[in-house]
Amino acid sequence: MTPPPPPPHRYPMLPMQDAVDVVLSRARPLPAEEIPLSSALGRVLATDVVSARPHPPFAASIMDGYAVRASDCPGSLRVVGASRAGAPMTSAIASGACAYVTTGAPIPPGADAVVPHERCEKILDDDDDDDDARAPARAVRVLDAATPGLWTRAIGSDVPGGAVVLERGTLIGPHEIGVAALAGVRRVLYTGPHTTATLRVHGTPKLALASTGDELVDVGVASSASSSPNEPPRLGEIYDANRPMLAAAAVAAGVGVDDVVDLGVVRDDPAALARCVAAALDANADIIVTTGGVSEGDRDHLKEVLSGESAACVAAGIAGVVRFGRVAMKPGKPLTFAEVRRTRTDSDGRDADGHVALVFALPGNPVSAAVTFQLVVVPTLRRMLGWADPRLRRIRCRLEADVRLDAERPEYHRATLRWETPCAAPPGSTGRQISSRLSSMTGADVLLELPRGPGTARGGSVASALVIGDLRAAAIQLARF
Repeated sequence: MTPPPPPPHRYPMLPMQDAVDVVLSRARPLPAEEIPLSSALGRVLATDVVSARPHPPFAASIMDGYAVRASDCPGSLRVVGASRAGAPMTSAIASGACAYVTTGAPIPPGADAVVPHERCEKILDDDDDDDDARAPARAVRVLDAATPGLWTRAIGSDVPGGAVVLERGTLIGPHEIGVAALAGVRRVLYTGPHTTATLRVHGTPKLALASTGDELVDVGVASSASSSPNEPPRLGEIYDANRPMLAAAAVAAGVGVDDVVDLGVVRDDPAALARCVAAALDANADIIVTTGGVSEGDRDHLKEVLSGESAACVAAGIAGVVRFGRVAMKPGKPLTFAEVRRTRTDSDGRDADGHVALVFALPGNPVSAAVTFQLVVVPTLRRMLGWADPRLRRIRCRLEADVRLDAERPEYHRATLRWETPCAAPPGSTGRQISSRLSSMTGADVLLELPRGPGTARGGSVASALVIGDLRAAAIQLARF
């Protein structure tokens, strides 16, 4: 007799892409704020940057040479002045005349072309110094014909006035700061006699971080059985790697160092967990990240707490809803996403009912925590920061060697890219891919997206990969060998 099928699980297994869709549907960009241009690196534009005037704002020379009327060339011309960057010539050039001009300098009125000095010969008077090549010429012989616009940049040829030079949602890097400055971003008065250029950017989220587990101790802190922080943990205790790792990952993703709230290690107790969530809400955290306590053991209480079903939640004054509690992925199957809020006034007596925080309860194994943070938390942070497209970048690459597939779940295999000309070379595995082996994350540039199924993905076949590292660093590493 065939046994009856097991009852449906309370939390259906959700495909990874569906999980990301759910999370991004609940996240919103943070309100905009005005900050100095010099502080904008790594922030995201909340509004378009529009060029205040055309660039160049005047017809400019591309070469050192002579500004001429094209119709006068070739021929001998009188040099009637000079136009230099920062010291333009304002008098007009008449027919039969020219002016010395430097790169980037305005073209004098009347001139419509520039002839490089290499294509001109000085015409010397008897009292001119023939040996001084830098001496100003009184006349030159232009050797070539010229056409209007030769070696010049027209007004607005780089950027027209009123043009959008940086779009809302753009991540601001060094070059974007340069473009914004060139566009003439508006200036506002701050305290003191000076004004400063500003950009309107999205705010940065506050992220609260906690590790759960009776076995965890902080590095450099005495364990419960030790009197000295220099003594190793006792049997059954381990150092907490997740909090320092994920705090750094949050900052790398755009969270300010001062916006990471460390809630410490929390014991496997519903009341302690509920108080931890309440403390994060009292700190006005936008995102709460925990690790551990989300599987199905008798010490895994987080799903119960986040759903608001525990008596400890009532005592702590929090309520919540779990949006999903399992994801079809390896590693990271127990990944849980919830939303929580206060049900009463906070510790300072303020009404906290309106503030909702997004909670990511990550698995406790360090690799599972690292992978799920990259796949789900990073896109959420990007959405809050205002990125136009918050999802991880996906690339295609060829496998260096055979990789065994998991029969039940898609796997996110940590790999390091190696580069060849003209494209990325086969990625190399970072080694044994178990969820407790954190060293498999070191040096990982990508997460290979391996489908579930029997057999192996063959070396030389094409696989998709999600970028989690700095590919510029990967290219630099190759250049050293």
